[in-house]
Amino acid sequence: METPRSLMHGLTCFRSSDAKRMWRTAIKDRDNHKCVYCGKSDNLTIDHVRPRSKGGATTASNCVTCCRTCNQQKGSMQLEDFLLIINYD
Repeated sequence: METPRSLMHGLTCFRSSDAKRMWRTAIKDRDNHKCVYCGKSDNLTIDHVRPRSKGGATTASNCVTCCRTCNQQKGSMQLEDFLLIINYD
């Protein structure tokens, strides 16, 4: 499950959009369908812990389940910087 493309290995008829959807679902399953930063379970997205703009990869080890609010607040910040300003309302 390391990358969306790895889900396509050995399948004869599979669209990349299906692989991406399955990969995102697997990430959310791994994180118990809750934001890893605030614990909310609505409006979930996938966040790159190390932002892609700073060299982060789109791999399962660099991606976590995140609510839209936390994802927008974090933006392209490094995780350490975001954790200093996070608001746990």
